[in-house]
Amino acid sequence: MKKWIKPLVTAALGCVLLGGYSAYAASPSPNQVFIDGQLQNGAMMVEGRTLVQLRSLDDPAWLTYSYDAKTHTVTARSKDNRKVVLLQAGQKTATVDGKRVTLDTTIVNKDGHTYVPLRFISESLGAYVDYNSKDKRAIIRTPVGQTAFNTLMRGDLSEARKIVLKLSRIIPSDALQPNGEGFTLTYTFPEGETLRFTEEYKGLTTYFEVNADGLAVAKWQKDSSLLSSKQREWGAKPVGIGSKVYFSDMWMTDGFVYGKIDAEGKVTELGNFNREKEPKYKNVVIVPIEGEKRVDIKS
Repeated sequence: MKKWIKPLVTAALGCVLLGGYSAYAASPSPNQVFIDGQLQNGAMMVEGRTLVQLRSLDDPAWLTYSYDAKTHTVTARSKDNRKVVLLQAGQKTATVDGKRVTLDTTIVNKDGHTYVPLRFISESLGAYVDYNSKDKRAIIRTPVGQTAFNTLMRGDLSEARKIVLKLSRIIPSDALQPNGEGFTLTYTFPEGETLRFTEEYKGLTTYFEVNADGLAVAKWQKDSSLLSSKQREWGAKPVGIGSKVYFSDMWMTDGFVYGKIDAEGKVTELGNFNREKEPKYKNVVIVPIEGEKRVDIKS
């Protein structure tokens, strides 16, 4: 079990993150910062240190923020007021609970956003911070993010699946891009599992595995769209998957269908609804499957 507050060797992060990201975009840089499972394109480098937006640590149950325009000072305050942090752009110090703290780089204000160094986040704000040297990724989790991570790895099956769908996708630059047509997004999970799943959109099926950092990494793709002259395939096809459950979001018609697929590929629909007629299902993509129990809990 990793400690909640863990030192980070920020010097290992070596370049600025640039460019956009979507579910089917290549990762923008070999050095990446993830906060609560979300890729941070806005991270920057200053004096060899990685800085992230303070606002990206949005967790109202943990910290609230206020800004004094006259002094250009940001105040971060814990919900119980036991921790008060003052940050001023251009300074290499911060005030934490009334005491001056020296930072390893200058606080930056850019486009109205305050950027702080990762080491300060872990040592003074109490976030979980870890650096995955193998994959060159900085992993940051707020308290709420840590709770979600625990649910993802070992919690309720349906709640864990909802968290999975919110994660940024890590897809290598040589992976396939969708080129078909379609208005349905279908998620498929091995029965009883959360940490392996596929997404099917516009005829492109992408298989993901959630790694130890709680990130969804693409492992295999198959393009069966009608616009493809031949079936394309990328990566290593998953093995050992028997019966599955599926959730199809037909967003064009506000429809939703879910059910099971047995090991031979026979599909059994278990339920469907229309969000326009049943507003309580607005934004619902995952529902519990009766009798299904989680089998992939990670310690």
